[in-house]
Amino acid sequence: MLSTIWDFLVTLQLFNQSDMKTIVLPVTVFALALASYHSVSRFFLVVFWVWMHLLYFTVTNQTFGTSPEEDAVNKPNRPIPAKRISIDSAITLGWFIAPIDLALSLYTGGAPAGIAICILTSIYCRGGGHSHWLSKNGCCAGFYALFEYGATQIADSSEKLNQNQIGAIIGSALIIFTTIHAQDFRDDEGDALLGRRTFTLSFPVFSRISMPMLLTAWSIALYLFSEANQSVLPALLVIGAVTGIRFLTLKSAKDDRLSYLYYNIWLSMAHVGLSSLNLQRLAAWYQ
Repeated sequence: MLSTIWDFLVTLQLFNQSDMKTIVLPVTVFALALASYHSVSRFFLVVFWVWMHLLYFTVTNQTFGTSPEEDAVNKPNRPIPAKRISIDSAITLGWFIAPIDLALSLYTGGAPAGIAICILTSIYCRGGGHSHWLSKNGCCAGFYALFEYGATQIADSSEKLNQNQIGAIIGSALIIFTTIHAQDFRDDEGDALLGRRTFTLSFPVFSRISMPMLLTAWSIALYLFSEANQSVLPALLVIGAVTGIRFLTLKSAKDDRLSYLYYNIWLSMAHVGLSSLNLQRLAAWYQ
């Protein structure tokens, strides 16, 4: 009995595993940095809320369309290609998760964001949002913004976020929209076999060149307009430059996986910078 329960929990975690460092970690860090109120109980609520809503997305995404075939090429350790669960059982699991997530959002105070995540999941998976790089990047930016909005509401026990919090979340969405193709380089071979129109396949040269340009530009912007600890911001500049140059010069799938790990470290640090964004300084610069 216990082994069966443990095996089921492992299967659930495998649905989320590749997104733990890209969603759960940066969103949690960002929400706690933005929140003006902190408690241990709220921390665990934030992590659980993010993890459960991510689970609804990953189960839906990994069962829809050609995703099982794609994962068999790019991510064979996921539950469906690894034969830990059938597609039909995973679809049923998704229908069970949806009302649980709704109840959890109502309980924690993250209902608007939770409902919007479910709607955007449908747009991404069933509405063709995943099929073109522009809509895919837009959906990814939307997911991050919604996860961060809901997580910050829960962490802060607040129904309404303040101006600085909203500004930081918008900044995060812009960073994601312009740089999230970092995750596509490692999957180019499988995506090409499946005929997907990712940004890295549509613009193979420019997408590489864009990485050092964009990561450095965003790092400089945060250095200028953030009041984060001065040890964080220089490190952000260095990691952004190193990561961008890696994407430009090291092009094997193995190198791209490691570069993507560096990108996620940079992204987490960028969120620390965003959490201390000085909107007054930014507004003064525009005037």
